[in-house]
Amino acid sequence: MTTLCMTIDVEDFQEGMAVLGHEVPKGTGEEEGLRRLLERLGALASGPKVTLFVVGRHAPALRSVLSEFAAAGHEIASHGPDHGRLPGRGLEDWLRSGRQGLEDLLGIPVLGFRSPRFDLPPGTDLAGYRSSLAAAGYRYVSDTASLGPGSPVRELPVLRWRGFPVGGGSYQRLLPAAVVSEAVRRNGGPAVCYYHSYDFDGTVPALREVRTAAVAKQTLGRSRIAAVFANLAERYGSRTCSHATE
Repeated sequence: MTTLCMTIDVEDFQEGMAVLGHEVPKGTGEEEGLRRLLERLGALASGPKVTLFVVGRHAPALRSVLSEFAAAGHEIASHGPDHGRLPGRGLEDWLRSGRQGLEDLLGIPVLGFRSPRFDLPPGTDLAGYRSSLAAAGYRYVSDTASLGPGSPVRELPVLRWRGFPVGGGSYQRLLPAAVVSEAVRRNGGPAVCYYHSYDFDGTVPALREVRTAAVAKQTLGRSRIAAVFANLAERYGSRTCSHATE
């Protein structure tokens, strides 16, 4: 039986582009977009449950809608306290602060982590990184790497198909829907797909407003993502990452 884990990285498009050196005007509508997404999920007959990986610094402004997601049976996990790169020093404290901030804000356990950039901390190998996650109180991690049976935390790697990262919504916007669906169906373990909150909230600038090739690359075809997400969720349903690790 196919197990699909639909996940949403709750972050800011403009902040993410700024980390990469590209300034983009700030949009509005994050909370409204997430609430619309919650309504869409509730209307699907498959009853999908998703995991939200939330950047901690944005969580206070979204407290109400995040609480609504949790009350509806969806999962809140950590995407770090900020959307920068993993730090080389103070890594465990940084990881722990992202988890504890969400737990204190929402009053729920936070079990999972996804790094903002799918990166490794400077000067730390994968085994050391996994050990730091366990020491910071996480039960699982969802990224693009796999340490294997020796990992002290459960690993839920993002879906790949023939070496291609088809699990990301940014890739799915450019792929035939049949290719993504077949990759999900054939996946041996939990098929983890990831999207971004700004794919549902209208805060990404229109392509006609973009002035650089790098930003245009990120906006091209992005309006397709919400429909791809809904089609997969309706066809396969979705479990939260924490349930998939049980």
